[in-house]
Amino acid sequence: MSERLLSVEDAFIARGPGVLVTPRFTAASPRKGKFPVQLRFADGTTRDLLAEIEVAHMRGPLPPFAMVRLHGVLPEEVPAGTEIWTAD
Repeated sequence: MSERLLSVEDAFIARGPGVLVTPRFTAASPRKGKFPVQLRFADGTTRDLLAEIEVAHMRGPLPPFAMVRLHGVLPEEVPAGTEIWTAD
């Protein structure tokens, strides 16, 4: 069953392959490795690709902050408001 991960606020290139998107979120047990997602755009179109959860900061006893890294896409191809859904 598909699950909405987030609605994109910003997309940018950072260290490593792919594109990072915000907002960041807390992840008590982040998913490991790449997994299929579907981008859902405001105009109703979709695009399937791979993503992974990247843990950005450790916060002691609190769950760490994480961000989604998308593969096979450029920042300008992921406008604000795009929804990211799991596709498995």
